[in-house]
Amino acid sequence: MPVEDHEVHEKVKKEAGYKYGCNKQRVFAEGYYAKDRRYRGDGTFHEVLVWIPHAMSTSCRNFYLWDTDTGCADCPATKDTEYADRMRGLE
Repeated sequence: MPVEDHEVHEKVKKEAGYKYGCNKQRVFAEGYYAKDRRYRGDGTFHEVLVWIPHAMSTSCRNFYLWDTDTGCADCPATKDTEYADRMRGLE
């Protein structure tokens, strides 16, 4: 379906010198505690705290933006070059 062309809304425009949030990336915690239900044989349960380790990558994987996007310029985040090389090999 065709869409009528229109101006970009003010709230989604990027100002000059805009940097992505990862330029101010915080150090992640090792994990967190969350409630979990432990069921008894009669169907009732009680809640216990379970440790959930942080398992996601903390390195930047936006390899297609590293060299071309001004929002990534001078970013101190570590780059996951191994991942980037693996993905470029699939092209």
